[in-house]
Amino acid sequence: MKKILCLLLIAVLALGLMPAAFAQQTLPPERLVNLVHNAPNTGKMLPERFNPYQDTYLLTVASWVSRITFTPTTASPNAVVTVNGQVVASGQKSQIIQMSNDPQAVSITVSVYSEGNVLSAQNTYTVYLQRRPSERRTRVSAGFISTIDVVDGIATINADLVTINYQGNTNLSSYTNETVYMYKYKTSPNCLFYYGTASNPVRAADAQTFLNNYLNNGSSLYNLIYIEDEIVAVMPYGSN
Repeated sequence: MKKILCLLLIAVLALGLMPAAFAQQTLPPERLVNLVHNAPNTGKMLPERFNPYQDTYLLTVASWVSRITFTPTTASPNAVVTVNGQVVASGQKSQIIQMSNDPQAVSITVSVYSEGNVLSAQNTYTVYLQRRPSERRTRVSAGFISTIDVVDGIATINADLVTINYQGNTNLSSYTNETVYMYKYKTSPNCLFYYGTASNPVRAADAQTFLNNYLNNGSSLYNLIYIEDEIVAVMPYGSN
C-alpha cells in the first residue's frame, strides 16, 4: 500500500511540473518565458503576471524611483533580445533606464535568426513606465507647535495638526482638534518664519529667533506650509 501511495505521489508531482516545462518547450522562439523588473517593492505592473503572449504592459513605480532595469528570459537559447535597442543576454539585467516625471515606453524585442543570419521570427514587448504622484506632504496645515529643535540653523517642528473648516465662498475659517495628530518635519534652509499675530506678523531673522519669540502672544497655533515634507513657511494662524 505504501508503495502505491509513493508511486501516486511521484505521478502527481510529475504532472504538476509538466505544464511549466511543456509551456517553455512549446513557446515560439520569438517569445519570452519571463520578464522581471528591479522595483518589486514599489513597482505595480498591469497585467500583474507576465504572459508570453501579452505584448503590452504598464509599470508604475514610486515617485522617488530613478532607475529601472529589466531581466528577460528567452524561450530559445538562440534568440537575441534587445531592450531599447541594446542587446541583453537571456537571464541578465538590461541597461539602466533613467526615470523622469514623464511617461516613457520601453521596447523589448526578441529576434530569431536562421542560417546565414537571416531574420526568421521576431516579437516586441512594450512596457510603459510611469512614476506615481508623490505621497509626500505638500499643503497648508495649521497646528499647535509642541516642540522646536534647532540644529545648525535648521528647525525641526513637532506640531499637533488641527482640522480647518472654511466657510463657503469665503476665506474665513475655524478649526477643530478632536484628536491629537503629532507630525514632525524639518524646515527648509530658506524657510520663512513669522511670529506675532495674523494681522500683525513679525518676520524672524532665523529659526532661533522664531524659537525665542513664537509664544510671545500666548498661542502656539501656527500655519505650516509644506512642500514635499519640508516646511517652507511658518506664520501665525488667523481665522481669515
